Amino acid sequence: MDQSIQKLMDWINSHVNETIVIEKKELRDLDKIHFNLEAVEFRSAEDVIDDYLGSALILKGFGSTLNAVGELVSLPQSTYDLAIDGLRIEDIGDRKAEITTERAKYTLSVD
Repeated sequence: MDQSIQKLMDWINSHVNETIVIEKKELRDLDKIHFNLEAVEFRSAEDVIDDYLGSALILKGFGSTLNAVGELVSLPQSTYDLAIDGLRIEDIGDRKAEITTERAKYTLSVD
């Protein structure tokens, strides 16, 4: 496993049983998710059949987000896939991590 991936996974693991706020900026879209983290796993792109699925950190737990009209709605699944292809850690501290991937810019913070 790449050193950057391991560093991010270690950071996420240090916040199991806490709420992580995930802000994902992709093109002109901004998603903000509050995720109650129970566990994290690594999924290698080599382990999946579908070509469109790349390597990812799979966050397990439950979360919610605001929809287009400002209502709080639960995520449809008990996982959140954090795509990590092209991962670059911009900044990482005790309570906050900023990363960039091929797809998006993420800010992860402890709520």
